[in-house]
Amino acid sequence: MVCDDEIDLLEMFQLILGTEYEVLTADSGKCCIEKYFEEKKVKDKKIDILLLDYRLGDMYGDAVAKKVKELNDVKIIIVSAYELEQEMVEGLKQSGYIVDIIKKPVSMKSLIEKIENF
Repeated sequence: MVCDDEIDLLEMFQLILGTEYEVLTADSGKCCIEKYFEEKKVKDKKIDILLLDYRLGDMYGDAVAKKVKELNDVKIIIVSAYELEQEMVEGLKQSGYIVDIIKKPVSMKSLIEKIENF
């Protein structure tokens, strides 16, 4: 699953990752939480990885990660163009909310390698 408020990035992730994986997309934090809940609880589908933008139009990625983690154990990778506080990132990792962080612009080759390692 990919959550980003930039539609062109969602389309790029869908196009590139969709050749190997089933990719769900969400364009806001609220949509991400709702879609994740629907896929997991209603449709009983397994979502392995969530690529989650940090600065969404309606929420921050850490709030979305915490809410999604309440619903299930999914590996969450924060994707951000912004420099995030290292202490916050380490806290999210230690608490089990995220497994990694990737800086934008994203190298699709390194992203695919990272996904394959999880």
